[in-house]
Amino acid sequence: MKQYYFIALLMAPLVVFSDNEIRPEGGTLLWIIAVLLLLPIIYYLVFHVLFKRGKSTTNPKFWWKRRLKVELTKDRKYRPRVLTLKVQNRSSKDIDLEAPVIHFRKLWTKRKFKLKGIDRYEIYPLYLEAGKTHELRIDLSVFFNYDRKLRRFLWAKVRLTNTQGKKYSSRSVTLRKSLFS
Repeated sequence: MKQYYFIALLMAPLVVFSDNEIRPEGGTLLWIIAVLLLLPIIYYLVFHVLFKRGKSTTNPKFWWKRRLKVELTKDRKYRPRVLTLKVQNRSSKDIDLEAPVIHFRKLWTKRKFKLKGIDRYEIYPLYLEAGKTHELRIDLSVFFNYDRKLRRFLWAKVRLTNTQGKKYSSRSVTLRKSLFS
């Protein structure tokens, strides 16, 4: 019996010391979580806003204004027959435009077609003067007759590039209603 008291007496300091561990306080834990959440935001600000490659940051109040406004409109709300592409040069310089490319998109499928001109006349590359507007009517029946599967596509978008390689894009237009559009 005396041996058990001796062993219990030797174990008592070990039990007492194991209870005195230092745990992180609530404030410290919140600071650690806040720092971990702020790291991606700091990364984005440093590498995507401050170090823009090839873009000048000399005039920050005109960042929102694009030199070329590309707008795609449709004639009907559902299943349009004709899309109208309107390109407006809002800069003070003239721009050379390559042939626009129309993108048809379903959920995971994309099809691209280059628009070369009107009525078998090639009009691209197009020289668009400062302040001028160019309008192109796109008849969708030509594309639907070429490939019947295009009728099932949900969205359409037009992308333009100028001769220097700068890319411009219109917003997507809904061609037919679905759960996703």
